[in-house]
Formats: sequence, structure tokens, C-alpha cells
Amino acid sequence: MKRFAKSAAMVLLAAITVAPACAKGKDKLAKAREEMKVPKNNYVLYLPGKGSKKSVADDFLKQGFLVSDTVSDHFSFLQSDINKKNVLLFDTTEDNMHDAIILPLSGNEKRVSVIFKACGSFDVDTVKTSADGKITGTPYGMFYGYVQKGEYQTLLRHNASNQVKGSKGSSRLTEDGTGKTPKIDIVSDWHDFRLVFDVADAENMTAAAFIDGKQVHSDICKKVSSETDGIDWVKLNGVGNYLEFGDNDGSTKAFTRFSYILVVIDDDVSAMSLEDLGKKVKADLSSAPNISNNRGPASKRPKNKPESLNMTANDFAGVAEFSDKSAIEGEEINLDALPYSKNAAQKVVRGGIDISSINFAATVDKSGANGAYKTIGEAINAVAEGSAIKIMPGLYREKLVITKKGLSLIGIDPAKTIIYGFEADAGDIDSNILVDVAYSKGEGAEPEANCYFNAANITFYNKGAEWNKAWGGSERRSITLALRGVDKAVLENCVFLAQQDTLYWRSGRVYAHNCYIEGDVDYICGGATVLFDDCHIHSIKYGNSSIIVAAAGADTGYSATAEFANGFVFRNCEITADKSFEDAKDGSKVTLARGSWTGGSSTPDVRAKTVFLNTKIHGAVNSAKWADWDTINTAEKAFFRFEEELSSDELAAHYDSTEKILGFTPSIK
Repeated sequence: MKRFAKSAAMVLLAAITVAPACAKGKDKLAKAREEMKVPKNNYVLYLPGKGSKKSVADDFLKQGFLVSDTVSDHFSFLQSDINKKNVLLFDTTEDNMHDAIILPLSGNEKRVSVIFKACGSFDVDTVKTSADGKITGTPYGMFYGYVQKGEYQTLLRHNASNQVKGSKGSSRLTEDGTGKTPKIDIVSDWHDFRLVFDVADAENMTAAAFIDGKQVHSDICKKVSSETDGIDWVKLNGVGNYLEFGDNDGSTKAFTRFSYILVVIDDDVSAMSLEDLGKKVKADLSSAPNISNNRGPASKRPKNKPESLNMTANDFAGVAEFSDKSAIEGEEINLDALPYSKNAAQKVVRGGIDISSINFAATVDKSGANGAYKTIGEAINAVAEGSAIKIMPGLYREKLVITKKGLSLIGIDPAKTIIYGFEADAGDIDSNILVDVAYSKGEGAEPEANCYFNAANITFYNKGAEWNKAWGGSERRSITLALRGVDKAVLENCVFLAQQDTLYWRSGRVYAHNCYIEGDVDYICGGATVLFDDCHIHSIKYGNSSIIVAAAGADTGYSATAEFANGFVFRNCEITADKSFEDAKDGSKVTLARGSWTGGSSTPDVRAKTVFLNTKIHGAVNSAKWADWDTINTAEKAFFRFEEELSSDELAAHYDSTEKILGFTPSIK
């Protein structure tokens, strides 16, 4: 659990600290917190509006739950058709703050089950409808619940990636290519949820999540101080014995409708149907309500994306003024103080590498001087396969989908030749790409002629995640360059600026030399074999963490080159991070790589590979090294190695030369 006490946002339930005994005029909330009553009954049922139809706070208190001072900001009633009873709406999307309800526990419990019927919602700014009428998008979080027992916590939560995550692992609720994960749409309709926490032994607590009777995730506990909530539970038979339920994910906002919330203490009700449970508590737990005054989450997207780089109140259609910390002045970036991170790009050659030997088929110049094409897209359409295009200095606001094989995009200077866009709009990775090199593979095992892509002296800047953050949007995936169906790629002296998924290199063999890559989560991802040679990799802080590599099954793209499926290889690189990671006291960490991303290549059953050769990892990284993707795709199953961990045979066979790693000698045509 994250320490929100240092956040500019609301400190979760910070106001629940016990009021002084001598204080006068205690309100109902303060009095309830002071008493902190443990339930007398093993069945604690919350029915919206049963305790009070006017006050959500009173309603919770009268039914045994403690609440925060902001409960009325995030919880409200909707009227349903079930005996004219209310439905509870839980919404933290408006102010981006967290909230929750608390049920005090004694610490002697053996099992705590949270049972509820709920319906979620998509972020309306990400929703798409397919030709067959299927609605997709980025979901809001639906639940966050954990049992704290002393210094140990076991947790289950649902997030915007449509995962159920625990204290240690996660499970996706959508198809991931393995056929092992059930596809469950839990946001468009009502479903039945059970969160079961076995807590008899504090140090070995477990948690399991069930949706419509099917188990979707199981997890174990971790050691977490209860003091991170800012709650004084000393009066409650020792420190930290309670159930928390609501939204405290730290990154995922919640929008959920509940028809009821039932907490069962100690009794094993795993074999009981909702009908039988309903009879026991004398309530309808089975029916899905229709809501007469239902509402969904509001859109926060301004009418238009900004025309200029310096966003103003006018750009935001009156929503708010935004001071753009990453403004680009004079259509040029400062390589010694990059736009967003303010970091200095090491390794990148100032002024650009020499390109005099390249034979160009076309020139791009925004002015159109000397017959040049004014946009990169126009030049791509005009040239033949196997052509090199010279791109003169300029800020090119273009989204490119490149299907023509054998192209080389060559700039003059990465500080002055910039491909720029706000591409981070939708809830799938393929919709958030600035430059998408997507070659058809053909039918053979061998790559077709001209199946290469090159770039040099260019900055690829996908500002979409920054833009979304400014207006409260949830989509953060902001790919600068995607490579799919490519056999060989050479990227010389390029800069890649984004946040999540900065590089999506799904397949192929790639040589990246003297490049700078910046991002925060999974910002080097996919299954390609890549040699990052003399490159600078820099982590931006997101929440209290950063993850560099999300490696998928190693995939060169073609069976004829499969012997070179060596994954992501970092040689002679510099790995740095935001200075706030250095000696961080809030648990902040940078993870170098995590277990295989099964959706990131066409070979999900092949091992993900990440290798560091003679690479300097700086102190600010505060590295966590390797982590699990989930409980199935663990770091142990992947091939994650430092140079000293490679056997002499492995090094000699695959990693002691560029040609052994990639199977070709890099050059730009």
C-alpha cells in the first residue's frame, strides 16, 4: 500500500485520526471513530439508504462502517427498481482523490469475505464501438479492498488495465493470447463479486477474487505498517486490525455502482448461493437493479487538442490554465534540459551524425523550399520502396503509419528535427502510436526484399500522456515508435520522449546506437531483439515507481532468423532515473524488467529476454532489478541476466558481438 501522506492529493482517511478526549462538540464521524466498534454479528450487510436516505455518512455509520470526512464527495445514492431501494454510486473521478469505508476488526478473525453486486464504467474519453457493436475502452477501477492484521496486509483491487491485482501479483480479465485467461467484461453490466481473505495466520494470509462464481485471482500478503493510513487503531486490541474497501489504488480512479456490500466474518460461505445468503440476511442479493436516475462518468476532454505547444486557458476550452513544463521554444529542444524531465541526454551526438554518404530520394522542408515536400507523410507517399528521405529542421506535427518497406527517415540534428504529436487517446496500445512502422509479413519464413526501416538524427516526441494528465484523462500509453513486421532496423542518434510504452518494438532485429529513451512504465516493451548500444535510458517517476522493460517472448519476426531471438540487450549503456528515486524513503524504486508480457509478441510461449552488458546503472535508479508480471509470468521464468550471470558458453554463442546478437552488421542505406 502506498504512503499517501506525502501526496498533494487527499491523504486517504487522514481525517480519521482519533479526536482528543477533551474535545467538545464532536460530530457523529468523530464520535464513531473514537468508539471504533468491532461488529457483534458475523454478517455485516450494507444496503444503500437503509440507515439514512438523506446522509451517506449517517447511512454507513448506522450500518457499522467508519467513513472519511469526504464521504459525501464520493458516495451518493441512485434510485433503483428493486423495491424502490437505492444503489450506491462510488465516484472518485471528479477530484482524483481517494476514499474508502472501514470496518474495524478484532484481530482474531480467521476469514473475512466481502460479497457485493456491482457495475462499473469505461472512461468515456476512451470508448470505441466496433462494427459488431462491441464497446471497448479503459475501465475505471471497480474495487480496492484489503484486510490489515497487525503489520501484515492482504489485498485485492481492480484497475484501469482490467486486471485484478494483489499484494504480489496480478491477473488480466481480458484475453491475452494464451487462452488461459477468461474474458470478462465487468464494467458494462452487473456482476457478482466475492473477495475472500483467509487471515488466521497474519504472516501467511491469502486472498482470492471471484467474479460470477469463477476464481480470477489469488494472492498472498505482504508486510505493511498500518500507520501508512494515518489511522490510530491502538484502541482496537492492538495496531492495525480492519477491513478497508473503496479506492486507494494510487493510480486508478474508481467509478462503481453497488446494490449492496456484505461482509462475512469467519463463516465459510463459499458453498452458499446468493439466494441462500439472501435468505440468511433477509435481503435480495441476486437481482440486478435497473437505475432510474443512473449517470455515468463525465468527460473531461477539452473540445480540441492545443494548436500550439504552449497550452493556455483557451486551448483548454475554459477548463483550466495549464503551464506547460515541456514547452518547446523556437521549434528546438535543449538536449541538456529535455522538455519534460529536464534531464540531459547523454550519448546523443550534438549537431547530429554525418549523413553525407546517404543517397536521398526526397527532401522534406516545412517551407517547401527548392521543391521539397512540406510534410514527411507526403514524401513517404511519393518515394519508392528502399528510399532514404532527408528531413530538414522543423517541428513536424504528424501521425505516421508507414507500410511502405525499406524507408530511411534521416534528420539533420535531433535537437531540431522533431516528429511531434498528442497520440494517447484510446484504451489499447495500437491506438496510441506516433509513428507506426507496420509491414505486412507475407507468407514465407524469409523476410521480403526491403523489409527494413532506418532513422537517424530525429526526436520522436509523443506528448499525449502529458496532455491527458493535464485534463484528467486516464490514457497514459504514448508510443513514439512502433516496429512490427520489420526484419532489420537501424536507429542512430535518435531521441524518444514519452511516458508509458515509449518504445513498442513487437518484433524484428533492431540496432539502436547513441539514442536516448525516456519514460516511466514499461517504456521499452515488446518481443523484438534489440541491441541498445551506447544508449542512455532514463526513468521518470510515476507514483512511487518506474518499470523500464516489459519484454515479451523473444521474436525476430521470421522463422529464418529465429536463432537470433536474443531479446533486449543493453551494451555500454547508461541507466539513470529521476533524482527523487535516490535514497527514497517512501519505497520508490525502479524495476529493470518484469516477467513476460504475453500480449507483446506473436510468440507468447517463448521466454522473454533482457540482458545488460557492461552497462552502468546509476545510484538514482535505486533498482529493484527483476519483478514478476503476474503470478504466472514470473521473473524466474524469464531470461534476465547481467553480464556476470551469463555462462561463458551463453556469452560466446549469443552476446559477445553485434553480429551474434542481431545476425547482421548495422548500416544505414
